[in-house]
Amino acid sequence: MEIGKATSVYQTQEVKGTKETYYKEAQKVDYSKYSADDLMQIPFEEAKLNQESIDKRYQELADDGSIKPRHAVGLLALKGALNFSGNSSIDKAYYQTLQSSPKENLGLVTYEFQMNFQGFAQGEDISPTFMKDGRSGNGTYLLNKNQATSVDFDAFINSAIASFEKNLTKAKSSNSETSVQNQYQGIVDFYKTFQDNFNKATKEPYYA
Repeated sequence: MEIGKATSVYQTQEVKGTKETYYKEAQKVDYSKYSADDLMQIPFEEAKLNQESIDKRYQELADDGSIKPRHAVGLLALKGALNFSGNSSIDKAYYQTLQSSPKENLGLVTYEFQMNFQGFAQGEDISPTFMKDGRSGNGTYLLNKNQATSVDFDAFINSAIASFEKNLTKAKSSNSETSVQNQYQGIVDFYKTFQDNFNKATKEPYYA
C-alpha cells in the first residue's frame, strides 16, 4: 500500500525554529489498512503528529494476532525514539536509524545505544554492554531530559564508533566467535548510520 497517504489536511501548524519560523501541514492519515510493517515505515514527523492513531492501529493488529515479536520490538523502539532525548535532531536520527536497521538487531542496538548514551552522560567510558557479565537493568532510559540535552552528541557518537571498532578489531584478531564479531559489526554499522542521519537532521529546519 502507499504509505503516508493523507485523507485530509485539517490544520496548518506554525512551528518556531531557532532563527526563523517554519510552517508544516499536519495531516490526518487513515491507518485502518496499515499492516505492522507499514507502521514501521511511517516518517518521523508524521509519527510525532499521529502517535495516538498509530497506537490505535497497533492495538487492532495485536488483538487479531497480526503482531509478530519483531514488530512488537521494532514499534516499541520507534515509539520510544520519538521523544527519546528532547533534542529533535537526535530523536529523528535515532528513529530513522532504527527504521533502516535489520529487524533482528533492533533489540540489541536499542539496548546498547541507550546504555552507552546513559553511561556517557554520566561520565563513563563507552564499553560493550552486551559483553558484560551479570549486567543489570532492562534498557530503560533513565536520564532526565536536561541531562540528555546537555550531552555533546558529536563527542558521544565519535567515541561510540571508536570504541566498538576497536572491540571489533580485537574480536577478529583473537578469533572470537562469529556471533560476537557480528554483534560488534552490527553496532558499528548502527552508530555510523546514526551519525550520518544526525548530521543530516541538524541541517534541517527545527520542528517541535
